[in-house]
Amino acid sequence: MKLLGIVILYYPQDSYLLNLNSYISLLDALIVWDNTPQEAKKTLNWSVVKSPEKLIMKGRDCNTGLGKPLNEAIAYMQGHDFTHLLALDQDSKFNIGVLEQYLAGVKSCTQQEAIFCPNYFLISQQSAQYPVVDSVDEITSSMTSGSIYPLTVLNRVGEFLDALFVWGIDSEYCFRAKRFGIPTLCFKNILLTHDLGYQKKKRKLLGKEVFPNEYGAPRSYYNVRNGILLHRLYPNIINLQDHLRYHLWKRSVFIVLYEQQKLRKLYALFWGYVDGKRNRMGQSTHSL
Repeated sequence: MKLLGIVILYYPQDSYLLNLNSYISLLDALIVWDNTPQEAKKTLNWSVVKSPEKLIMKGRDCNTGLGKPLNEAIAYMQGHDFTHLLALDQDSKFNIGVLEQYLAGVKSCTQQEAIFCPNYFLISQQSAQYPVVDSVDEITSSMTSGSIYPLTVLNRVGEFLDALFVWGIDSEYCFRAKRFGIPTLCFKNILLTHDLGYQKKKRKLLGKEVFPNEYGAPRSYYNVRNGILLHRLYPNIINLQDHLRYHLWKRSVFIVLYEQQKLRKLYALFWGYVDGKRNRMGQSTHSL
């Protein structure tokens, strides 16, 4: 296995750089793609990162979304004899020894043509996404962060759908891979510590405890729009009513009751719905 990693930065903090040390020693190279706009970039303390010779710095001095960096990584793999791609978010990290166990599991898996992913320990919820058991199970889709994509799979399935820009790119790739007969396999006993980044405070609503996802306006827009677009592409997988019930209607209630920037976020939800219905892809043209 010749393993290329890619981590996508967006307004990173110095503390995020320490997360790179949880996996860089086991990579043959690591692409660091910075999506932070040029005018907002700050000087970071890169001296804290081990094995700096493995770093490949890339970016366009603007937010290119998630698909474009991932597709650039695929192109780099093909030109440099890499066999697998490990994608990571800036706020994800492995505990000591976990990535070694994960890679050993991937290498020994009887199903080699698959998308592999870990279980996720979600910091905000202080719990794992799936029960932590010693099994490798097929799931419908995985997050990009922590997923390992063999080059053979990437060559068959093709590039990531960068027209979605952010939300849903990871799920769409898994859905499309399944149409090729390629499963997404989750190592339930491998935990990747992951920060969802938006859930801040549990609330009480009608006697029930709720945990709103306080997404910013741009993310709110893509959540709604891309759910509609994915339903059009995969109607048997994405239940549009359920998606809109959570990401549009329930979210609107949470915004009005609990969140800041209420008008801006409601504006984003409105245009996400309209643009989804109009089948508009790419980066939003609205002032979000």
